[in-house]
Amino acid sequence: MTIDNDYIADQFSLLGKLMDIHGENSFKTKSYSVAAFTLEKLPTPIRDIPADKLTSIKGIGDAIGKKIREIIETGELPLLKQYIANTPPGIIEMLQIKGLGPKKIATIWKEMEIESVGELLYACQENRLLLYKGFGEKTQAGVREAIEFRLRHIGSHLYADIEPFALQLEATLQKAFPDEKLAITGEFLRQLETITKLEFVTTATPESAQQFLKTIPTDEVISIEFLHTTSDQFTQTLFDTSCSGEFLAAFRERSRPALNPASEEVIFTQASLPHIPPYLR
Repeated sequence: MTIDNDYIADQFSLLGKLMDIHGENSFKTKSYSVAAFTLEKLPTPIRDIPADKLTSIKGIGDAIGKKIREIIETGELPLLKQYIANTPPGIIEMLQIKGLGPKKIATIWKEMEIESVGELLYACQENRLLLYKGFGEKTQAGVREAIEFRLRHIGSHLYADIEPFALQLEATLQKAFPDEKLAITGEFLRQLETITKLEFVTTATPESAQQFLKTIPTDEVISIEFLHTTSDQFTQTLFDTSCSGEFLAAFRERSRPALNPASEEVIFTQASLPHIPPYLR
């Protein structure tokens, strides 16, 4: 993951849209949209600009400036993670559908009580969207066509497109299994450009994990898999599944799997190597 102007702009853009969907103050939501636009057009890498100079850039105030530094330093925006955790996966997915902006999605969620793309398609087929303000025949037809096109091309997604859904799903699963270990792994953790499936390492039983997954309206957006392990082997399993085959083979040539490692640092220390993050494996 490269934390550049575009990455930070995407974070602010998504935050602004989610705040709009949740009905937050329009002035606040617009400020994040303006910041995103400013960062996209900024010719200088934002991380090269001193912290005390950020607010001199038009469209970036004190609050936005602090959040920019936060993203640069940690790679995350806690406020965005909070909104993602409080938004159904299907609602976030709707942001990818042509013809649907935050205001319309808010109506779909809050007034129509629809929380998945599959439900929305059924509503279009039954002409139910026409009963709500802002949805005419042309809009409904466009939404239906966009959903049907999207469903025909299910299978792979750009990392940036699937990221909000993946993080929200991980948060939902962690809340559902508070006494179990669970973490996202595989292609997503390695931050591959194209993601074909979402994999989770967990100590939860296969039966409980699969049963809970049935309650999440994913509409088969992407394949979701659980890799079950024990508490002692959780870290080792997470490591093994967050490496490419070539990396793991080379790593095992110089070091045997650690015995019940407490952290990845232990695994790399045993191999006499510095810690290598998943996206470089």
